[in-house]
Amino acid sequence: MRVAGIILVVLGALSVVVAFIALSNGHRGSFGGLGFIALGAFLIHKSNKKKEEEEQRKKWENGEV
Repeated sequence: MRVAGIILVVLGALSVVVAFIALSNGHRGSFGGLGFIALGAFLIHKSNKKKEEEEQRKKWENGEV
């Protein structure tokens, strides 16, 4: 999930950069890449949270609380 999140953030960032370039050249630009950035950030956050909860569960099972 983390890798997919990173890929989505990178693709979204590239899309936003291209949209700014299009706007600066007088064309219409689409900022749909912001959705990819948000989704990628959510996936990265969810992956980090899952890893943290797993570590806490292991500590609890070992009695290291």
